[in-house]
Amino acid sequence: MSSSEQTQTVMALAEIFVPLAVGILQGILVMKFVRPLLMERLGGLAGLVRSRANTFLGIVQMFLLLGVVAACNAAYAPQTLAWLQERDILPFEPTLLVLRISAIIASYLSGTNLVHLASALSDDTESNTLEPLPLNNRRQR
Repeated sequence: MSSSEQTQTVMALAEIFVPLAVGILQGILVMKFVRPLLMERLGGLAGLVRSRANTFLGIVQMFLLLGVVAACNAAYAPQTLAWLQERDILPFEPTLLVLRISAIIASYLSGTNLVHLASALSDDTESNTLEPLPLNNRRQR
């Protein structure tokens, strides 16, 4: 491999892993500092955040984001661009820059989603169920 090919390989890997690492770091900080305050404010609705349905949708979202990263990274962006232009799916004309930015954003969101999924899957099973909301806030007739 020549020096320029090595540089391109390193840049392509950095394009994926740097946003992923930043997303993981941001997700850890949110889980440590923001989530406890948010759960406290949500009160009875906090069970929805830890529900099985929310965890399932997080897993589906993770697979979709990883698909975008795989399709739009530097190695496959030209093939994806040709496929998109052939089918005329998008309401605008996609470019290589748009696809690479999509890969960067999807990589970042994958990192944040990974932290939240790891937290949701490691919670105890009792808190991972939907419980009915308390009826003490209902109006009495």
